[in-house]
Amino acid sequence: MSAIFVGNDVVDLLDPRTEGRSSDDRFVARVFDAEEQAVIRGATDPDLELWAHWAAKEAGFKVISKLIGAPPPFAHRTFEVRWTGDAAVAADTEEDVVRRGLVTHAGHTASVSVLHRPGSVHAIAFGPGTEASRDPALLPRLALLDAPHSRWAASLEDLRARFTPRELDAVYSRQSAAVRLGARGDLARALSVEEQRLEIVCDPGPTSQRPPRVLLDGRRAAADVSLSHDGRWIAWLLWIDNELEEG
Repeated sequence: MSAIFVGNDVVDLLDPRTEGRSSDDRFVARVFDAEEQAVIRGATDPDLELWAHWAAKEAGFKVISKLIGAPPPFAHRTFEVRWTGDAAVAADTEEDVVRRGLVTHAGHTASVSVLHRPGSVHAIAFGPGTEASRDPALLPRLALLDAPHSRWAASLEDLRARFTPRELDAVYSRQSAAVRLGARGDLARALSVEEQRLEIVCDPGPTSQRPPRVLLDGRRAAADVSLSHDGRWIAWLLWIDNELEEG
């Protein structure tokens, strides 16, 4: 199996900043192209549709950055979202509702799925050559930052003590620490290794321009990871290459 790159993005729909944005014509015109705007305007819940598109763009950007080899300038409007199939985002259900489609930019494409749960939109993107819903090697997770008894239920100072110096370079908030601990724990289970052998590190550079990498015993692991957090939520997505031997 060839390497799969992953990206994900979560939006906290209870954050006041998410309300009414579909009525902000200037914002909508800046972020979405004409076809996307038409889909948003025609939706039963335009705000929910808007944030589904937004999350898809953000997740697709993370995948395409890895495909290119470096993050391109991120102008949301240039990352085009096109839904496929009949699935639609709906606000009046307690179940996950999946939007599937493609995100394209400068000749590169990422597949994307958007899951709606009460209070959140979570987009997972991947590429090339797989369908997330059919590939057990793709592992998405969504969790509450303040979940009681979680692995990250501690102060930032206490959480920072659980990272290596190389990892700490990218830990800038309690949210960024929490999502890394959640992802690292899932990586350890998926790879069947002790967690202390794993690191999630970022190369030097601006915070939003440093895709995370998974290291096993200091070397690139047969895995990819994407991290996201917004408001009350933390989210991560893993790809594990089960066809490769450890190390």
